[in-house]
Amino acid sequence: MSEQRMVRVRAFAGPTAKTDAELAKGILHNQEIPCVISGGQSADMLPGVDVVQLLVREEDAVEAAELLESFLDNPSRTPAEQP
Repeated sequence: MSEQRMVRVRAFAGPTAKTDAELAKGILHNQEIPCVISGGQSADMLPGVDVVQLLVREEDAVEAAELLESFLDNPSRTPAEQP
């Protein structure tokens, strides 16, 4: 079985980086898109210093980015309302 290439779909920084990344991860998991959070080891002690990244399989990157944009960047619109 070949190894899956993971790509960054979002990066989070600032005092809420870990929380924001977990929220985004939950959105993708609800849509059955596998993902992992990378980085953020210092985020609890030094908020804003360490960037937290959300990684998905390369083949899921476009769909994941669109979903996150729908939910996180346009919270007043549901995905069904997107043009």
